[in-house]
Amino acid sequence: MKIYTSIRKLKMDPKGYLFILWFLLRQKTGCFISTRITYIICRLKGINIGKKNIFKGITYFERLPNSKISIGNNCQFYSSFNSNSIGVLQRCRIATLTQNSEIIIGDNVGMTGVNIGAAQSIIIGDKTLIGGNSIITDTDWHSLEIDYRHCGIEKAISTPTIIGKNVFIGTRSIILKGSKIGDNTIIGAGSVVAGEIPCNVIAAGNPCKIIKKLNYYFVFGKDMLE
Repeated sequence: MKIYTSIRKLKMDPKGYLFILWFLLRQKTGCFISTRITYIICRLKGINIGKKNIFKGITYFERLPNSKISIGNNCQFYSSFNSNSIGVLQRCRIATLTQNSEIIIGDNVGMTGVNIGAAQSIIIGDKTLIGGNSIITDTDWHSLEIDYRHCGIEKAISTPTIIGKNVFIGTRSIILKGSKIGDNTIIGAGSVVAGEIPCNVIAAGNPCKIIKKLNYYFVFGKDMLE
């Protein structure tokens, strides 16, 4: 009713009203439908998924036998091209690449068009935001040895990747195997992380390096940053 009342105040051709109402309805129903479809897909594929997650567009999941994908509560996944103004070049893709590998996503995590592929283990902490079209992996995907380079992921080197809580990863960043990003850290857009980045810093670049430390403290029961 509020939306209808505000539209009436605008001086617009009736066709314009109909278009706006159609667009808003499409946005609402589209998100609802894609969320319901994704929940069904997760259950059919044996993916552990929490409550109140939102999927704008269909996220692609691939879980191999004996592997694990776990998603917490209140997460948001943006996969449709108009779901985020930063631009979505691909759907979110979350896949285990080998048996016994795992992907664990905490609560209140948000991501846009992110590709996550785990051959061993990828852990993403609570309240982490991952910018549009970023890549997170724990493997080289192909062997560095010439003789085995065409043998696929079985011969590739894999090392667990861990992203802490309340991390902000800028758009089009790449998080490579063995990376560890500490709590509250910000990774600048377009960065390539290949190693350990401590807590409470701003880091950026290729390779990603610390630019600034963030002052972190605890006040009145809330985590605060300066």
